[in-house]
Amino acid sequence: MYFKTTVKAGKTLEVYRSFSKRTGKAKGTSDRAVSKEEIEKNNRRRAIIKLTRVLNANFDKYSCHISLTYRNENRPSVEQAKKELNNFLRRLRHEYKKRGGELKYIVVTEYKNKNVHHHIVINGIKGGGTLEVVKNQWRHGYIKCAMLDESGQYRKLAEYLIKETDKTFKEGKAAKQRYTPSRNLVIPKTKTKTVKANRWLPEPRIPKGYYLDVDTLFNGVDPFTGRLIQKYTLIQFAEEKKGHGKESG
Repeated sequence: MYFKTTVKAGKTLEVYRSFSKRTGKAKGTSDRAVSKEEIEKNNRRRAIIKLTRVLNANFDKYSCHISLTYRNENRPSVEQAKKELNNFLRRLRHEYKKRGGELKYIVVTEYKNKNVHHHIVINGIKGGGTLEVVKNQWRHGYIKCAMLDESGQYRKLAEYLIKETDKTFKEGKAAKQRYTPSRNLVIPKTKTKTVKANRWLPEPRIPKGYYLDVDTLFNGVDPFTGRLIQKYTLIQFAEEKKGHGKESG
């Protein structure tokens, strides 16, 4: 018997299989002290997983990854930049509401060893015109905008945003959180069930309507727990609009 955990987030379906702590230890592994570096590495990995799920659940091909910078002659302090960002988000929220929408965002502010700047992922405005609204509301410098792709799998974007926080995350008040989400984001839920089998297939069966994100498939030992695991992410085909197929144990 093993545990199967799934997380549905937008067009993605994560699958994680593992045995219990008592029966799932890989051969040759034993309990040992975990180093500080290993703990930090595992915490960073978990932060990427968490952010990936939130991005996948709330954003799509109409959403934007925007970088907001400041003019050289108008570089603010970190505290002033935060105030200007909050004012910008307030104005942006108002513009979305005027157009019958609701602003969703995730914000990362970076300033260590470089000029202060912001990375923001925002949902698109109904009817379009998102970039134009952003340009009208950001009054302090320059804007770079990249539309999210239609895959619905934004793991690489999550990795990039977490990387941007690696330096500032460890110092002072910035260490409280790596990024700031809006309060209206959907938070994907984890579901776990037991499967009456003593092993799983090394190549998972793919349910109808999905394809495998091959870069996420892992069969082996969790370096942090020493347990045998399998994990991977499935992505819904574009034409599949509602629901998701059933996957065999």
